[in-house]
Amino acid sequence: MDHAEAAPASASAAAQQPPELGYPRPGEVLRRLRTQRGMSLRNVAAECGLSVSFLAGLERGETDIALERLSRLAAVFGHDVGSFLGFSRGRATPSVFPLETQEQLERAPGVTYHVLRSPELGYQVITAHFQPGSELGEHLQHEGTDLIVMTEGTLVARYNGVDYELRAGDCAQWSAGYPHTFRNDSDEPARFIGVLFSSLY
Repeated sequence: MDHAEAAPASASAAAQQPPELGYPRPGEVLRRLRTQRGMSLRNVAAECGLSVSFLAGLERGETDIALERLSRLAAVFGHDVGSFLGFSRGRATPSVFPLETQEQLERAPGVTYHVLRSPELGYQVITAHFQPGSELGEHLQHEGTDLIVMTEGTLVARYNGVDYELRAGDCAQWSAGYPHTFRNDSDEPARFIGVLFSSLY
């Protein structure tokens, strides 16, 4: 019998095994979050009271971390343990944005936007109202992707030089880097909800 095959794996090798149930390793989360925020290991260590060498080993998957230490580490990035590892979003209540608190823009005669911005998530939501015969009057062109959901009436969306008729219930998605605009050729009001995955204004 070859006893070498029965030798236990090292602690380092065990730490590098795939995590059970697909849970992220704390070290992987640490590296991602601190890179996103431009923080060095020394910066993180100074805020959570753990050593640079310990955090470096954690990132490499060479060591484990106790719950109390993980809680201190998560707090550096504004998380609890659950949200740090992706098990929860850290909030137990929804964010509610009443209509009167949303930014209102008069984009053109007969065209009104209500804008809800969410910069931390990288998108904004627009509720656009078009009176009969109104048009945006300008061609928009910006980075990102737009998702348009018609909720009332009919609009003509002109995208990259081509007209597309959108009726209530229709959806459209496009790369926002090409010129696009809207007009209401009908004698009824029209409305859409747009999700813009970039800053438009």
